[in-house]
Amino acid sequence: MQIILNHVLSGTRDITLLNQKPSRLYEEIQDGGIENIPSAWFIVFAHEHDKPSYNNERVLWKDIEEYIDLFLCDKATETDISIGQYSRYLSQPKSKHEEQEHTPSREDNTYKLLNLYFQKKNIITNSENPGKTLEDLSDIFDNELNKLEIDFVKYLRTIDKDHNYQASAQNLFRKIQNAETTKQIENTTIGTVGTTMIHIPRESHDEFIMSFNYTRPLDGESNYVNLHGEESQNTALFGIADDNSFSTSTRDTRTDLSTDYRYPFFKDTRRQQKESLDLESTRIINNLSNHHIDEIKCFGCSFSNADFDYFRRYFDLAQFDSTDSTLGIYYTNGVQRKSVIKDVRTVLNEYDSVIESSNNTYQTLETEGRLFIKKI
Repeated sequence: MQIILNHVLSGTRDITLLNQKPSRLYEEIQDGGIENIPSAWFIVFAHEHDKPSYNNERVLWKDIEEYIDLFLCDKATETDISIGQYSRYLSQPKSKHEEQEHTPSREDNTYKLLNLYFQKKNIITNSENPGKTLEDLSDIFDNELNKLEIDFVKYLRTIDKDHNYQASAQNLFRKIQNAETTKQIENTTIGTVGTTMIHIPRESHDEFIMSFNYTRPLDGESNYVNLHGEESQNTALFGIADDNSFSTSTRDTRTDLSTDYRYPFFKDTRRQQKESLDLESTRIINNLSNHHIDEIKCFGCSFSNADFDYFRRYFDLAQFDSTDSTLGIYYTNGVQRKSVIKDVRTVLNEYDSVIESSNNTYQTLETEGRLFIKKI
């Protein structure tokens, strides 16, 4: 059996999601332009974008979910913002804020922006107790993430109508399907065409396509699942990985606090809340779990922490340490081979850590000729 994990190229939302500076947002809010800001998360993204270290030439889809994860951790550095710090900021006496008005930090300016946004939206008002617990703020930012996803679906509708996108995605998908490895068997595709995909050889010509995309450019393909929802169903989700997906050492570096306030943002939780997967998609995933995967092909995958659960599941089915299953990683122009190798090593090393394996999966696959990294 073969599986393809992919991320179909569906356009970018870089300009509106990440390329807004807090100063511009502040002006929009002050001028009554609150309707121009769909979600408080835009302010969080703008803070990250305005950092001196931010690389405007390297904006990736995974950045959005990494910024969400970072904000929800309480181990923020001096130049980071976090939900925990924001809670403490809200608990400070008003006089304390006034004292800082002459020399506010960039972080305090961002919290001030959030306050202004919430006041304009009548979510947090001056008449309320200024202190907000993490659980209170978790509910607020959960609702704000829903608003972000609704706005994102509106954007996706403009992309899904692009005939060039449809043709390009289908052409790219065929190239991934036809990419050869040592396995001369049928492949299964998982992921999103145009960015991230994983191919797994199929038994009895079974092929599974697991996409991280939100559109469906491959209407004629059976066993096709959009793991993060689908524009046509008005579902799209952003989220983070369940903290329990990671090893203890990794998990300890992510947050000092109980994860109770984080669970609404876990992808598995959000998928259930939104019913993002229809019954047919659920059936396909269940069917896949009953197969051994001989080949995995990935295209456009960022291998981010937010999607680690998926990779762990399919790596488990491939049983790299006890079978001759193969892993193929494919990329196109504009992507550096060096960065692809780094990402693959990182996710495989994390996988070894989580399953507490003494085996070096990356080294094993590479040494035995079962790892393919190729530009298509």
